[in-house]
Amino acid sequence: MRMNLHHLAIFHAIAETGSISAAAGRVHVSQPALSRELKDFEGRLGVVLFERLPRGMRLTEPGKVLHAYSARLFAVADSAQAAMRDFADARTGQLSIGASNTVGTYVLPRLVANFRSTFPQVGISLFVGNTEQVAQGVADLRFTLGFVEGPIRVEGIVAKEFSRDELVPVVAAQHPLAGRKRATPSDINGLPLLMREPGSGTRELITELLRQLNATAGSIVEFSNTEALKQAAIHGGGIAWLPGISVTRDLQDGSLVRLPIDSLAIERSFSIIRREGAYEVPAVDAFVGMIQTSSVCSTV
Repeated sequence: MRMNLHHLAIFHAIAETGSISAAAGRVHVSQPALSRELKDFEGRLGVVLFERLPRGMRLTEPGKVLHAYSARLFAVADSAQAAMRDFADARTGQLSIGASNTVGTYVLPRLVANFRSTFPQVGISLFVGNTEQVAQGVADLRFTLGFVEGPIRVEGIVAKEFSRDELVPVVAAQHPLAGRKRATPSDINGLPLLMREPGSGTRELITELLRQLNATAGSIVEFSNTEALKQAAIHGGGIAWLPGISVTRDLQDGSLVRLPIDSLAIERSFSIIRREGAYEVPAVDAFVGMIQTSSVCSTV
């Protein structure tokens, strides 16, 4: 059985809005007609997609799986529509950007603001996640452009370095290693570590470094956000590797202390990633050109 895209669009609208009435308004269909269409769709699939609640609709487990697919499908459709609308003029259009945590939090906001001052008619959406999520989103055409700080493991992606940064090993001022003038990698064996989540390019780099140094991690607490990780480090949660761009003030005011172990520092590249062979609308080229001629390298 081939899935009916009209039915899928109705399902997606209900999943996104959480109610029949709101979905009916979104797809311009009456509520009774939309309910019939949904019932027919569930019958064709042989599964129940929603739990009918007194106030709204809740996805069942099959519904959650289908929603993951529909979200990706309609994100690609939106990107395709934007590309067709915008490929004549850099002064208009839509940029859909994915960025890993450090670049998306500390680098791109300023650059996006600068770009918008020159091209105010260009709409920009920015997703911030980990390197794996961003690379997959570029490959799937959900993002027209990606910015990452770690190794790429997704096929069909081309990367170009645009800046560099250092991952700084830090601890809170009261940490036992904070007062040391000299230490070795073995001194961190068994100590608690603060890390990004699996799929993070930062975590992959740190894990490989520890392997090379034969250093043994203690307990690990995972964070999906660099700022949350930094706050945990400041409050004595353990050893963390944080982007140099994010800890300048914290090192100056003494709330964080750099570990005196030079071999634990990691230099890494920030890269622009695109889908190999993909057509780039003028707005994308203008944004990339601005980054390549900006002073980002001297501030990161």
